[in-house]
Amino acid sequence: MEYTLKENGGFLMQYLKDEVRNSIAEEALKEFMEKGYEGASIRSIAKKSNTSVGNIYKYFESKEALYENLIGSVYHRLIDYIKQFDKVELNENAQLIFYELMEKIMEVVNESSTEISILLNQSKGSKYENCKNIFVDFITRIVTETMKYQLSNKGRKLKDNFAIYLVSHSLVESIAIIVRERKDGAEVRKLILNIVDIFYTDIVDKLDSEDI
Repeated sequence: MEYTLKENGGFLMQYLKDEVRNSIAEEALKEFMEKGYEGASIRSIAKKSNTSVGNIYKYFESKEALYENLIGSVYHRLIDYIKQFDKVELNENAQLIFYELMEKIMEVVNESSTEISILLNQSKGSKYENCKNIFVDFITRIVTETMKYQLSNKGRKLKDNFAIYLVSHSLVESIAIIVRERKDGAEVRKLILNIVDIFYTDIVDKLDSEDI
């Protein structure tokens, strides 16, 4: 197939535009990772990507739009997983569902570790800053249902799930630290599974419960 000079020029222009856009995205990820959403500066991103502030706004209309472009798909993927699990009845399968969620999270971490780290550690001021709380509430719900089921088999019932909430909060914070400090996928997976075991092994025997 033959191309005219005009067509070849068009391909070259598109290639150059993609190069600029990719450079902006790469430097923006570094900026958000280092300074967080609130502290990140379009001017700083422009300088590091060897372009102008005005040129960045040709590709992204605002800092929020740039952040959304980089982080949004990862956030929505995680939320979609939670919504899928929310539709499942929690009973004796709750523990299995919990570990399936951990596997899904680790899958995303393996593919988008920088984006996950930004989402969990550096999203204050963005529309995703409530992400941690969403995960804490969901994990608390799953673990609570698991404990209720296990206790019922012993003829007991849970008095209060505040301790479960505290442990779930600690788990999410631990995952946030792991993805921030460790980049090797296999190591991240091992650390997360170890933390889950440390937090939840035999927890049912430590909860405040009473006879049914």
